[in-house]
Amino acid sequence: MRLLDEPDDMSINSLTPVFAMPTGIDRLGFPSYRPLPGGVPNPPNAWQEANELQTVRVLNARANQSPDAVRFTEYLADKGGFEIWMDFAKQYRKTAGFVRGWMGTGLMLAALGTTTLKTQMAKRGYDRLRPYQVDGSIKTIGKLPKDAGYPSGHTSSAYAAATVLSHLWPARAQEFGWWANQAGLSRIHAGVHFPSDVQMGAQVGINAGLAASRILF
Repeated sequence: MRLLDEPDDMSINSLTPVFAMPTGIDRLGFPSYRPLPGGVPNPPNAWQEANELQTVRVLNARANQSPDAVRFTEYLADKGGFEIWMDFAKQYRKTAGFVRGWMGTGLMLAALGTTTLKTQMAKRGYDRLRPYQVDGSIKTIGKLPKDAGYPSGHTSSAYAAATVLSHLWPARAQEFGWWANQAGLSRIHAGVHFPSDVQMGAQVGINAGLAASRILF
């Protein structure tokens, strides 16, 4: 029995590869394969995105199997982008004194403001879908974000704050880096970000944190 419209020659040379459609589009509706102004490169192509989606599926399924992982992911979704870092800044003020403590907090807030602005511009420009919007089988953890996915805002904020705090308080730099890393990874486990969303978020955050830190260092 022949399949409908089956070609006569079924050799590998006659097969046309089928790629997933890229999810990122610009404001005019065209695929976003060119970078927008502001220093945030365009999202990955469809081939890489399809591979990343499989990574998200695996990590999301694994996280959902552990109640502890679910609770930690929910905690970071709620606190990992801002509140954790404000608490660290409060601890720094108690150690560094009023003047230097508040100067450091101001630098951290400046870095957060910068990274938030750049992240939101890129999100609106590229308008990349999130993994759970591409694959309905992904069981998300935590609140569903309402904006686009690229780059990750939780990650960019976490890395911006961690970079500044690491300059201010080198003795705890490894701890700050661990929390920033967990904040980013948790977004993949939650099913709301591709790995490249997180990677670019980290880059944006580090750049903002370094720029702010140069004021004092």
